[in-house]
Amino acid sequence: MRPIVTPAQMRALDNRTIEELGLPGIVLMELAARGIMLEIEALTHGQLDGLRALVFCGPGNNGGDGFAVARRLLNHGCNTKVFLCAPREKVTGDALTNLTIFEKLGGTIIEVKKSSQLNNLPMADIIVDALLGTGMEGKPRGVIASAIDAINDHNAEVISVDIASGVNGATGAVEGEAVRASITATFGEIKVGHLIPPGLNFAGRIGRVDIQIPPAYVREANIDLYLVEPEDIFAMLPMRQRDSHKGDNGKVLVVAGSVGMTGAAELTAKACLRAGAGMVKVATAKSAQAIIAGHSSEVMTIPVEDTETGSIAPEAETTIREARNWADVEVIGPGLSMNEETVRWFAEHVKELPLPTVIDADGLNSMAEAEETFKNLNPGVVLTPHIGELARLTGLSIKELESNRVEYVRQFAIKWNVTLVLKGVPTIVASPEGPAFAVLTGNPGMGTAGMGDVLTGTIAGLLAQGVGPVEAALSGTTIHGLAGNLAADELGSQGLVAGDIIDRLPLAQDILAGRAAYPGHQHGGCGCGSGGCGGGNGGGGCDGDCDCGGDCNCG
Repeated sequence: MRPIVTPAQMRALDNRTIEELGLPGIVLMELAARGIMLEIEALTHGQLDGLRALVFCGPGNNGGDGFAVARRLLNHGCNTKVFLCAPREKVTGDALTNLTIFEKLGGTIIEVKKSSQLNNLPMADIIVDALLGTGMEGKPRGVIASAIDAINDHNAEVISVDIASGVNGATGAVEGEAVRASITATFGEIKVGHLIPPGLNFAGRIGRVDIQIPPAYVREANIDLYLVEPEDIFAMLPMRQRDSHKGDNGKVLVVAGSVGMTGAAELTAKACLRAGAGMVKVATAKSAQAIIAGHSSEVMTIPVEDTETGSIAPEAETTIREARNWADVEVIGPGLSMNEETVRWFAEHVKELPLPTVIDADGLNSMAEAEETFKNLNPGVVLTPHIGELARLTGLSIKELESNRVEYVRQFAIKWNVTLVLKGVPTIVASPEGPAFAVLTGNPGMGTAGMGDVLTGTIAGLLAQGVGPVEAALSGTTIHGLAGNLAADELGSQGLVAGDIIDRLPLAQDILAGRAAYPGHQHGGCGCGSGGCGGGNGGGGCDGDCDCGGDCNCG
């Protein structure tokens, strides 16, 4: 898995490399500039001579990287102008060295003292954003804020140095203006702020630049967030023996559904089967059972006592417990409703959770109504909230959660000893042992009703086959997102429905297991698991650029 670091962790890695290896900071700066130039050459197909470039620099090391890039652009015959958006006397150390070298080569530096100097910027093919680094907090101010606005108003391609200026590298927060980059060339490891919204929306394509940080240093850095990649999932997936039968592949009890919300139970159950579970039973209110049975030929159903509104009643507990004795895994929540009697039943039912259990939707909402239910959770429990449901579970506002969502998710998983899956972009999976993981597969077309039910069923189906809770959450979210990408490539992303994803779960698993290639791609698609490459988003050709910002394996 690829580490995702905070700015403080990256600074510590830089400092260790400088101090212990004796690799000077200016050499790291030069390696950074070289990597950015490679990104620019790829963007321009190597056509640098005569290229018009504007380089915006701040006073710190980020600006120093910008001066080094400007010098390289100048040496390649580019028409290069540098805008220094800070008093010249604030530029010191390695940054000043690179500024001075650029000037000695005849480069032009425009010291921006007032915002009006940024009106009517010259025409340019590319803009290099080296204003603010990953350690920035709060709002950009003064001429730097004006420079960000001017960059965003320009029509040139924008390459941000390490991070889009204005994005908090530790949290992804954007409190004021921020550069909307075409490409972010980041140094060493990917930063938290690159992947967490809203920072994710400003990063463009993310390219990693090797600045020679020893891998051993990274391994020893106590990093607690990782990017999940396809090769990581390969080892987690269950493999069927040739003589396996339905009893070998796991049995899932889905306790779900109510009148008016039968679809949630149906989608969850079907996803369990498509994820590989051998058998699935749905325990649901009597008044909803016939509807679910009529739409789910492969699924068994158990009608249980219901309330006046058509949801599961407390009297159903005996029947449901008997059904649980049959199962290997339990799912609780999709479409249960928030009927007062059903919520009361839920609080009693979850006092004992002997099986690996996935709780979603109204199960989560019921937990928020009865705090004592948290005390009965165990490491075999997987919770799959979206941000609104997590807000109800924690008592925090959505704004508070989004200010540092990774840390809140980690804290919750550790406190309650569960695996927590926070659905979103990216999806964050936290284990009760502490580490958290980011999953990037998926696409905007999956923002429709029922997608969460499919994810719940996918995770449960993997649990039923003996996959551990954390591994089922990681592989389930990756498979679910990849199935969404397959559907989008085939059908288009506008108008996807949950059933489209269910139908493609088997192929998604086969791709990740190496049994099938991504359609249209000889080598199975994109290195970050999306299957989408710049040559057509999974549709045929490949130019080597991955839509998710990862490395493409297609050629």
